[in-house]
Amino acid sequence: MVATKVAVITGGGRGLGRAIALRLAADGTDVAVLARSLAEVEAVAGAARAHGVRALALSVDITSTQAVNGARAEIEGQLGPVSVVVNNAGTVLYKPFVPLPDNAAALPGWDEAITDEEWDDILAVHLGGAIRMLRAFGPGMLERRYGRVVNIASNVVRRAVPFTVGYDTAKGGLVQLTRSLAREWGRYGVTVNAVAAGHFETAMSKPQFENQETLEKLLRRVPVRRAGEPAELADLVAFLARPESGFITGETIGIDGGETL
Repeated sequence: MVATKVAVITGGGRGLGRAIALRLAADGTDVAVLARSLAEVEAVAGAARAHGVRALALSVDITSTQAVNGARAEIEGQLGPVSVVVNNAGTVLYKPFVPLPDNAAALPGWDEAITDEEWDDILAVHLGGAIRMLRAFGPGMLERRYGRVVNIASNVVRRAVPFTVGYDTAKGGLVQLTRSLAREWGRYGVTVNAVAAGHFETAMSKPQFENQETLEKLLRRVPVRRAGEPAELADLVAFLARPESGFITGETIGIDGGETL
């Protein structure tokens, strides 16, 4: 058992990241909440402190190795050694991979293909950000022979989705990173798991929920016929972050209402 746990959550200013940070705080875990928007993470850190834990809010660009390493120094200096890393930060872009014939007529506004810069940005946030975080915090967990890593992936890794190929590819890479590091790090007491999230209403997924016809069509694919609540995903992450989950590693656990059955 670990006497004092410190968790770092990326993309923690809103949506799923906010729910995860507050759920871990409710478990008595000190939290460092990272995102680009300082105002958002400061609000989450304030809410976390209401649970009687220490909380630190940092504006961090996780696509920068220098920024991530600087955050590590500040987190460890104020909260102590980090034992839980939750890689949640992400972005999504709806565009075809290459121009498609007659696509402009079929899907107005989606006729421009993803650019090199947009492709690089999506990979840099989802996959590159997780890599930088784990290169920064992994060595300490390995040295202490204890750690919990939870990567927030998506159920797109179990199905094919058009027009989000950058997002889908990044999440697929995150799942393989999970499996590979689980093999490398398991003997040192560090588990690495992923959560394959289905549909949750957040700022990033808002376009899917704004059109009632689109939403109804989406939910018809889900056996339980509803979207998930952020608190439900946060409960799963909280379990994977506990010492009691130590015999689970390398797994990608679905939480999508059965959509990918």
